[in-house]
Amino acid sequence: MLRGLYRFYLYAVFIAMLLFATSGVIQFLTVLFQRVFKDPYNTPSGVNFVQALVYGIVSLITAALFGGLHYWLIRRDMRNDPMAGNSAVRAFFLNAVELISLPLAVGSGTATISAIGQHNAGGLSNSAAFTITLLGLWLSLEWERRRVQASSGAALVFQRLHLYGTQLILLFILTFSWLQSMGQLVDKVLFGGAGALATCAGSTGCQGPDIAAVLANVVSTLWVVLFWIGYGWLSRNDTASVLRRVFHFIGFGFGIIAGLVGIYRGVTLIFLLAIFKESLPANSISGPFAEYDVISPLSLGILVVGAYLIWLRNAVMKHPEERVSVFLTGLAIAAALAGAAFWSGCGLILLNILEKVFPSTTPVTPENWASAVALVIAGIAYIPLGLLLRILSARTAFLVPLRGFTFALFGGGILAAAIGGATALYAYGTAALGSALDNWVYIAHTGIASLAIGVLIVGIYLWTSIREGFFAGITKQQGAEVKPPVGEVHVVTPILAQANGADGPSAKETQAMQAGQVTTVAITQSVGEIVDELLAGKISRDEAVARIEKAVK
Repeated sequence: MLRGLYRFYLYAVFIAMLLFATSGVIQFLTVLFQRVFKDPYNTPSGVNFVQALVYGIVSLITAALFGGLHYWLIRRDMRNDPMAGNSAVRAFFLNAVELISLPLAVGSGTATISAIGQHNAGGLSNSAAFTITLLGLWLSLEWERRRVQASSGAALVFQRLHLYGTQLILLFILTFSWLQSMGQLVDKVLFGGAGALATCAGSTGCQGPDIAAVLANVVSTLWVVLFWIGYGWLSRNDTASVLRRVFHFIGFGFGIIAGLVGIYRGVTLIFLLAIFKESLPANSISGPFAEYDVISPLSLGILVVGAYLIWLRNAVMKHPEERVSVFLTGLAIAAALAGAAFWSGCGLILLNILEKVFPSTTPVTPENWASAVALVIAGIAYIPLGLLLRILSARTAFLVPLRGFTFALFGGGILAAAIGGATALYAYGTAALGSALDNWVYIAHTGIASLAIGVLIVGIYLWTSIREGFFAGITKQQGAEVKPPVGEVHVVTPILAQANGADGPSAKETQAMQAGQVTTVAITQSVGEIVDELLAGKISRDEAVARIEKAVK
């Protein structure tokens, strides 16, 4: 305990001194860049320059004296205690500051690079100084972290949270940058800048971004991609980590969502232009963050899904026993997200039908129909993906992803039904009591549509869960279940036990089963329960054998 408090003190003071020095360097570099690059909006006086210079020197000297002393104490502690390098305190401070500093540096760097291509680059000095200094802070801490890396316990957990958490944050930064730069690039190359000109809306002198600004945005996006992929390289050897898999599946799901958005926008656009003959402004089709920009989200989804599939595949190549679980989990995530889009579209179609039959003050527009049908089409892959997941789960006797998929949709259906029912009751109740909501009919229709779709989903997946025994913990295995005659049970479950996480059979037992030998025991209630628990993966094979031997004595 005392040793941990001592280390906490050492690292707290050391990190505080580093941050103090960082603030001084940022202020000095900002003023220096303003003078060197002649920032028209922030021209520092001689007094400002001297103040920044003195503050930078003072902060560096103070940090060198006090921070250097505590760093020397840290190194001495690591020499005296071989386990100091794997301490949770060290891992927490180093990884927490890296987790914060790098995304800030990358985000600031993105803004800096984008500003270089603009005609008006005010504030460039400040963002450039911030980016350079924080990158220097991150590099120094990364060098220290890699000098003695965490290997187990809480320290390893903090290290993994830093590695995969930072990568996920960078993915969010990449999303914003990608949608902006790709939207600009597509508008400039494919549409001749029509979206940018429509955004200007006739403003005098507004010509939209020139090619230099577009290229600067593309380079800023590549800057984010560099660090995002770089963090995948930093964690390339940590293939057995459960946290790695969780964060990578989150990123994979994020990519699926981006791809679904692209498909949804594309189908909506086709319906509006080709079927309903609607006229849309150019800036709603092309340009940064355009409402119906198809290429930007679709290409982002392809990039993200492809990258995470490669990282997941690399981990599986080193751990082949995880191949089935990783593949089925990814399939379950894709099916669940597609299912959310599909059922949302069904709900909107039902809402539009109700509005047509019992009109409210909100008219049903072609855009409403196009959006609803587009969601259904974007998520229609949920049906074959769900069937494929069910077939492969039964074939491999690994049901965890199927359970997750089923319960995700079952839970979503319950929420939709509960919220929809409450909304409808609220709208009708207030109307009946003479205190109707504004446009209460439309609100009631929304609740009814949500209730109906939720009940339908619950009915489908409640039946599925009962049939598969998910609630009772009883799992039916196709092609591997043996129904014994009355009075006996044939225990033929080593493959199923392995697939559900239990220990596998010995070599002697495997040879005996291959020769057709099947163990037969008198059936009792306790033996049946033991077999059920083994099939469900709740107990190991050895524990099941011990219980059965005890039951038949």
